[in-house]
Amino acid sequence: MEVPLVTAIWAAFVVIVATAAWMWVLNRRRQHSLFARLGIPGPAPDLFSGNWVQLKKDPLEVMEHWIEKHGKMFGYYVGEIPYVAITDLEMIKQCFVKEDNVVCNRPSLIVSIEPFGSSLVGLSGDEWKKVRTVLNPIFTSVKLKAVTEIIRRCADEMLQILDDYAERGCIVDMTKVSKGLSLDVITKSAFAWQVDCQRNPSDPLLLAVQRIFNDSDNFLILSAVRFPALRKAMERIFQYSSYFKMITHISDKILKVLELRQSGQSPRANDMLQLMLDAQTGSEDANVDFKKRAKAIEDRHLLANCFIFLAAGFDTTASSLSFVMHLLAKHPEEQELVFDEIQKTFPGDAELTYDGIQQLKYLDMVICETLRMYPPVVMFTSRHCKEDTMVMGQLFPAGVNVIVPVWHIHHDPELWPDPHRFDPKRFDGEKSHNSAAYLPFGIGPRMCIGKRFALLELKLAICKIVRKYKVLQCEQTQDPLKFSVPTVVLHPKSAICVKLQQR
Repeated sequence: MEVPLVTAIWAAFVVIVATAAWMWVLNRRRQHSLFARLGIPGPAPDLFSGNWVQLKKDPLEVMEHWIEKHGKMFGYYVGEIPYVAITDLEMIKQCFVKEDNVVCNRPSLIVSIEPFGSSLVGLSGDEWKKVRTVLNPIFTSVKLKAVTEIIRRCADEMLQILDDYAERGCIVDMTKVSKGLSLDVITKSAFAWQVDCQRNPSDPLLLAVQRIFNDSDNFLILSAVRFPALRKAMERIFQYSSYFKMITHISDKILKVLELRQSGQSPRANDMLQLMLDAQTGSEDANVDFKKRAKAIEDRHLLANCFIFLAAGFDTTASSLSFVMHLLAKHPEEQELVFDEIQKTFPGDAELTYDGIQQLKYLDMVICETLRMYPPVVMFTSRHCKEDTMVMGQLFPAGVNVIVPVWHIHHDPELWPDPHRFDPKRFDGEKSHNSAAYLPFGIGPRMCIGKRFALLELKLAICKIVRKYKVLQCEQTQDPLKFSVPTVVLHPKSAICVKLQQR
């Protein structure tokens, strides 16, 4: 009896699909056996997503459980991509500092899109070195002095808003206030944009930027994690998502400002954008036509890093300022030490200057301890092994990503006794700590380029608030704080609320 043609075709199709599926399963199991073959312990991976779904449920709690169970080094998988988590300080320095020519680039993005790919976050190898070298001088002390006045004006605007809260005896949502200030500082100091993000929590730009590091379009990301073959297709689909359209909208606004400056239609200004443009061409001579200058880096690099400066600087600095206010309200004795130092350095209504702010050593200790307790970025300090390398007797094959769980390093009682206690004196200049035990800005050549800018903004804002008000706990104060990590940035689960009492 002859088999109908249609039935034969369907049977062949089923066999092909089943064979392909079986081959995929065998390949994925082989990929997931890497750490077992290397003798590196770790949690059992899911066939499709590896350990990604487990980790995303609660990154801090899950990572802590893995560390307790598997020790100072263990492996896990994001889809098929292998990650080795390390908490041994000497191994961290070996990987991120001594072997930075091999363990050098950041892991590739699961879905690679612009402008991330052309930024310092996404670039690799010689191209990253070139762009980093060009941009480094922007964040020197001399250059930052030029934007101090802009930050000060933004902080004055914040103080007016807080004055209104204090006069009415209202509880202050420092999370909201900090976000408004942070975006105001970046938009004005970087792009000369005039936006109403401090007084208007529904400002379109504020709402858009807040989405950048939230867990947006997670279905697309999860699909790309599970099925590597679909990643290129996902990159195309991603371009039609609301998240990508929002990124494109912000990028277009930045590009317009860049073009106006480059064409001369918009005058030179003392802001970060001008510093970037001058760094791009290596010239600060306003009489030389921009179009005739040789460019050290491409326009796409400039646009991408303007975008990252906006997105990353906004979220991390805003969270840090909120956490400082929470801790000062909880520890009034520390707050008074900060106030006394500010008064001695800036008596009466003396203007806050860049040089004077650098002399506030106790304030610096308070900020350092806050960043230890609440590091702004907890799942980002990572590198990619571009070739096989031996690190302290352990083979890390090419293709493995090495990650440092910063939160857990900062709360390790062996490194920081009584780690959940707020003690700024840990950072007294006479005391020393291992450089790999304190990582709020990363470690090695790829540590945060905007560190000085972020600290300047934090210090100016804290000085403005503390010299005028006592920051107090209120009935809505959350203690202890609970956290979420939607992507890589640490967020409080609930708003950080305080009350203000005029001094």
